[in-house]
Amino acid sequence: MPNLSNYKPNEFGALSGVRIIDLSRLICGNVMTMVLGDLGAEVWKIESQSGDPLREWHHNGISTYWKQLSRNKKSISINLRSSDGIILILKLIETASIIVENFRPGTLEKMGLSPEIIFKHNPKIIIVRISGWGQVGPYSSRPGFGTLIEGMCGLAAANGFPDREPVLPPGPISDTMAGYAAASAALAAFHHANTSGIGQIIDQSLFMPLFISQGPQSTNFKINGAIRERNSNAVQYSVPRGIFKTSDDQYVSLSASMDPMPQRVFKAIGKDELNLDPKYSTAKGRFENKKEILDMVANFIEKMTQKEVVSFFENAEVTIAPIYDISQIIEDPHFVESNMVVDLLDEEIGRISVAGFSNKLSETPSNFYYPAPKIGEHTKEILKSIGIEDEKFFELLNANIVYD
Repeated sequence: MPNLSNYKPNEFGALSGVRIIDLSRLICGNVMTMVLGDLGAEVWKIESQSGDPLREWHHNGISTYWKQLSRNKKSISINLRSSDGIILILKLIETASIIVENFRPGTLEKMGLSPEIIFKHNPKIIIVRISGWGQVGPYSSRPGFGTLIEGMCGLAAANGFPDREPVLPPGPISDTMAGYAAASAALAAFHHANTSGIGQIIDQSLFMPLFISQGPQSTNFKINGAIRERNSNAVQYSVPRGIFKTSDDQYVSLSASMDPMPQRVFKAIGKDELNLDPKYSTAKGRFENKKEILDMVANFIEKMTQKEVVSFFENAEVTIAPIYDISQIIEDPHFVESNMVVDLLDEEIGRISVAGFSNKLSETPSNFYYPAPKIGEHTKEILKSIGIEDEKFFELLNANIVYD
């Protein structure tokens, strides 16, 4: 095994001393506990003998999703179908600040881990319940996969182009957004528990964060029945805005969302006189003449390479950027200096590149404390921390209550 010198298990983080029990599977809960683990929380990942199904999401035989989302966690493997296994989980809960689960609503209760039982063992604990549709309502018992949410919350209907079918996003956007929302709610509830001594339940759906991200659709619809058109590269409030092709078959994105940016665009493309015409000098006028304006910009841009276009409009103080794929992202000097992607030593493949941290704290920065664990890698260590010594541990192991 390589020397994992780039992990810092003894560093102090903003959430050092906060213990989290993670019963979740796949994306959303793992995003939440990754965020909190990056900030220093101690995350105990409880898995069955077969492990979190996320481990089976392979790329070229490597469980890349698992390695990224389960860094900074410790794995304890417990038989969740045994009464002795549930007793062990309750002992772990007694020492924790937060517990997160994303079973179908009602499953936790069937396991013998209802909120009422959990609060009896730890009145201050925060119970984060993640589901597709929330804990109440007609759809609460439905499976809540992100793909379904992305279809029903309005994203797919508005994503893509008018002459084509709705388009789903290329990755788990609803799960990721809900994971971050759950993390922020858990921290708020944790603060309240510390001041009041009272824990609480967080009902975190995948639906709401993604619906909110779509803007004031409900407001617009209630005003005049407007339904957002499927035209992903154009929005009502910002013209010119969109993706434009360059002469070298690359693309750039340009956004003139507020004055004086549209005026700078017209001047840069040699149409400064439009800034004196009411048809183009107001946001309303520009929207009414959107196609004409976008055609002007497209015709100007298509004569230059991507690099030339970006340089030209940056010199004109217009907000523009190249369209990147991952091969360009990891080579860009700004992203390199920002540690957007970090190379870590990995036992399985030597080195692995993972996404860095979503924010930077000046006094208590996020850290890489541990690599993503094997199933049950820390079972013995965690049980010992709650008073289960070797003899009892081996009894549990031989009885298939825990796995190591």
